[in-house]
Amino acid sequence: MPKEMAKRELVMNKIKTIFARFGYDSIETPIICPAETILGKYGEEGDKLTYSFDDNGGRRIALPYDLTVPFARLVAANWQDLPMPFKRYQIQRVWRAEKPQKGRLREFYQCDIDIIGSKSLLCEAELAKVIMTVFKELGFKQFKIKVNSRRLLNDVLTKFGVGEKAVEVIRIIDKLKKIEEAAVIDMLEELGLNSPKELIETLVQERLGDFDLSEINQFFEYCEKLGVDQKYLEFDPCLARGLDYYTGISFEVYSDEAPFGALCAGGRYDDLCGLFCKEDFSGVGVAFGFERLMLAMEEMGQFKEMQSNSKVLVTIFDKDSIDNSLKIYSSLLEAGINSELYFQPEKLAKQFKYADKKGVPFVIVCGPEEIARGEVALKLMKSGKQKNIPTNQLISYLSSYYEN
Repeated sequence: MPKEMAKRELVMNKIKTIFARFGYDSIETPIICPAETILGKYGEEGDKLTYSFDDNGGRRIALPYDLTVPFARLVAANWQDLPMPFKRYQIQRVWRAEKPQKGRLREFYQCDIDIIGSKSLLCEAELAKVIMTVFKELGFKQFKIKVNSRRLLNDVLTKFGVGEKAVEVIRIIDKLKKIEEAAVIDMLEELGLNSPKELIETLVQERLGDFDLSEINQFFEYCEKLGVDQKYLEFDPCLARGLDYYTGISFEVYSDEAPFGALCAGGRYDDLCGLFCKEDFSGVGVAFGFERLMLAMEEMGQFKEMQSNSKVLVTIFDKDSIDNSLKIYSSLLEAGINSELYFQPEKLAKQFKYADKKGVPFVIVCGPEEIARGEVALKLMKSGKQKNIPTNQLISYLSSYYEN
């Protein structure tokens, strides 16, 4: 509905403006994809949640599970024409066959940014800066950018003798944010791990002195120099993004103001483009969960003063005043003031009710008396006050009002 769309467009435009500020350019990828493009990139659970079907031509089709894999395919097909490293943002719908619940839908928007073609940790630091900027400018005050390293996690798993089952173990560890430690330990025991309790305690209690923390330390150092406020950053060794393609630093963002899961997530991927071409490019990116952001901002009361696109309604007093109303309406449009015309003569009360229901702040009345005096009556809907203004001063009055 229009009022909800006005909120969504407001937030989406803020996010786009921030992405552009950091030098990211917009792209778009297909919705209808060959199934082999999507399937097999997210693990068994991801495949189960991917919408796939045969079209009328017998071709196996899938809908995007996220925007990262379609982006990697686009880069693989066009890398010779792209500036490298390539920075892009993308805002599109994706689909997942899940049970809908609060903050989780089957069809939803993701707002992605990625840097591809560079292995520098400066990329991750910049993403942290973008994340902080987005959340602060959207009005969030209590949020944490949780950070871990898949390389560090793999190092820990190697010490505990986890070999071919590493991906399965990581998916189970990823459940720590949803279920009790004891349940995770039981799942790891069922998988055949020898010391699951010690593994979880090592991560939860951050007993990491024997492991290489240089990547994490360098990341935090770059963030500090880039002006990322350290109060928004948190090292979390238990953060284990469940998708198969992550290889380095990973992110998840949570807020106490939105207690229904991660609002933003992503990380480093080194081998994704190689699935679609001989060349390979390391990339890193994050996806903002647009629907969860909207839900959180609604609960935070960020949309109390939303208005419609129209700033002015020009009424039609009677048949004899139609020409005058048309002239005023045309002058408002030519001056760049968002306006609309009530299309037929009606009782003014009905026209005022229309403006009120739509949230139009100003209503212009120009009946025979106003026309005779070369004026219009301008009603301010919020206060109910009305004032007469010379018709030739109407544009300057409304323009200065919005400038102030």
